[in-house]
Amino acid sequence: MPGISVVAGMSIPADDDIEAAHRPSLYDDRYTFDSYEAGHCSVARALYPEYPFRQVTFGDCTVFVEGVVYNRDEETLRAELERRFVDGEASPVDPTWLRDLDGEFVFYAHDAAAGTVTIVPDLLGQLPLFYAVHTDYALVGRNKPILARLGNCATFDRVAVAEYLRLGYALADRTLYADLRRLPQGHHIQIDTDTGAQAIDQHYEFDFDDERNANATVTENAREFARRFTNACRRRADSAPGENVVLLSGGLDSRAILGGFERCGVSYSAATRDFEHDSRADIDLARELTDAVGSNWDRLPTPGPDGSDLLAHLDMGGGADPFGIAHMQPFLRQIRADHDGPVWTYTGDGGDKLVPDISPVVDIETIDELVSYIMQSEETFTAEDVEAMTGVAEAEVRADVRETVREYPETSLSKRFVHYELFQRAFSWLFEATDTNRNHCWTTSPFYAPDVVDCAMSIPDAQKRRYQLYAAVLKQLSPELATVPNANFGAPPASVTHEARVALYNVLQRHPALFDVVKPTIKSLLGLNGEADRATSPFVDCLRDQVTRNPQSMLDREGLEQTILDDPESYTREELCHVLTLASLIDNHRDVPILTEYRSEEFV
Repeated sequence: MPGISVVAGMSIPADDDIEAAHRPSLYDDRYTFDSYEAGHCSVARALYPEYPFRQVTFGDCTVFVEGVVYNRDEETLRAELERRFVDGEASPVDPTWLRDLDGEFVFYAHDAAAGTVTIVPDLLGQLPLFYAVHTDYALVGRNKPILARLGNCATFDRVAVAEYLRLGYALADRTLYADLRRLPQGHHIQIDTDTGAQAIDQHYEFDFDDERNANATVTENAREFARRFTNACRRRADSAPGENVVLLSGGLDSRAILGGFERCGVSYSAATRDFEHDSRADIDLARELTDAVGSNWDRLPTPGPDGSDLLAHLDMGGGADPFGIAHMQPFLRQIRADHDGPVWTYTGDGGDKLVPDISPVVDIETIDELVSYIMQSEETFTAEDVEAMTGVAEAEVRADVRETVREYPETSLSKRFVHYELFQRAFSWLFEATDTNRNHCWTTSPFYAPDVVDCAMSIPDAQKRRYQLYAAVLKQLSPELATVPNANFGAPPASVTHEARVALYNVLQRHPALFDVVKPTIKSLLGLNGEADRATSPFVDCLRDQVTRNPQSMLDREGLEQTILDDPESYTREELCHVLTLASLIDNHRDVPILTEYRSEEFV
C-alpha cells in the first residue's frame, strides 16, 4: 500500500525515525518522502508524483484528500469538506453523503484548534486503513510494514496466521501482525492529538437482505445496471490525468469495462499479461474481445518476479497479497514504461461478486452449516496441514468464522454468505491486492461505484443464476462482447452452451470429491491449465533456508518439514507461494532476512 501515516500524541517518534520507517517504501526513483508537522501530529507520505494526494487548508483545519472522488469537481468537494469538517453544518460520517461520493478515498482532517484528527474512508473502505494497538501514541496508516517499523510491531497473530493459510486471508479486523488492526468498512477514526487516544466508531453497516428490484425483469434490471455502470466508467475516464488502460483477461469482468468504455465513447487501450502460468485461453480471447470492438490491445510478455520483486511486493502488501501474484510487479512496470505520461489502470474487481449469483450451491439451514460451507469453499490448505504448520486447531479458525457471520445483519443465511464473500474475501484480500497495484499507478474498478453496488445487490439472486443477468448486461453494454467465449467456461456468455456448462459446474460443486477428480479434465477441455502449476526450486530452497537457518515461533519447523518441505511436489505453486509469503514476512523482521540472498533469483 502507498506510504501514508498519521502519528499523533505527546510521545511520537522523532522526525528522523518517522522518515527512516518510510524509507524502505520508496520503491523506485519516482518516490519521495514528505511530511506535515503541526504540534503533536505528523502526516508522513512516501509517494510518487502522480499518486492522488492533496492538501486543503481552512484556517486551523487542514484536510488531506487521498484518492479520487470521481463525481465531484475540486471546488464542489472543497465546499463540502469545509461544511462538514470545519463549519460543522453536517456530519463528515453521514452515510447518505458518503453513499453519494463515488470514489476510492480517505479524508484525513487535522483540526489544530480542537486537537483532533478525524479519518474517514469511502463507504466500502477500498483504500485499506490500519491502526496500531498497544502503542503510547496514535498510529494509523495505509502500509502495514511502515506501521510495524514505526510502532515496533514485530509479533504476529497466531490465529490470523492460521486463517491466512486455511482461507487465504485473516478475518474481520485481524492482520498478520498482532498489534496492527484493519479498519472495518463503515468505520472511522478520531484521534486526540494531545493524548494519542484513538476512537474507532461505526457509521454504516451493509445489509443485503432486501432484493427490492425483484419485480423488474432481467432485461429491465440489466438495462439499469448497464446505465449506472457506464456512468461509473465515464466518471473515472473523465477524471484520469492521462491514459486509460484496461487490464484485460478473457473472462467477463474486464470485458464489461471494455463495453462501458465503448458505450460512453472514451479513449482507452487494453493490455493483457502473458506470464508462464497464465491461461492461454485468457490471452487468446482478450485479442478476440478487442478485435470485436476495434480497440487497441497489447500482449505483454511478463517474466517471473525476481527476489527483489518479492521483497517489494512483501513491503507493499504486508503479506496480504501473496507471492503468487508478484508477477504483477514486472507487468505493471512494463505498462508504465509503455506510456509517456500518467496512466490509470482498470480491473474488473467486484464483477465476479456483484453480477453473478454467488449464493451457496447447497441449502444452508444453520450457522454451523454456513461455517462448514465457508471452510470448504474458501480452503487454501487443509485443516490438518494448517494445524501441523501453526499448532492452531481447526476449532479456533471455525470459531472466528462463526463469530464473523453471526454479527452480520442479514436474516437469510444465504445472504450472510454473500456478505462474507464481499467483505471478507474482497475486503480482507482483494482490496489489498488491488492496492498493491497502486504503488505503480492508480487502479480502479467501476464495479465498486456505490450506485453500481446498490443496484447489483437489489437484483434477486434468481436472476443472476447461470449468468443470466451478466449476459443481459453485456448485451446492453456492447452486444459484440456477449458473443466472444468466456475463458472460464469456453462458450459465449449469451449462449445456451454457457448456461448449461455453468449449471453443470454448480452441480459438481455440490459434490467436492467428484469435482476434484474431473476438474483437470474440464480445465483442459476449456483451454485452461489442466494440471495444477508447480513451483520451481527457488520457492522451496528459500523456504527451506528460512525454516532451518531462522527458526520461527509462528511456524512449526517440524510441521513444515512434514508437509511442504518433505513433499513439495504434492502442493501447488499457489500453496507454496502462500507459505513462502508468510515465512518471508516473519523472517523480514530478522537482522538479515533470508529472501535478500535471493534478490537475483527468478521465481517462476
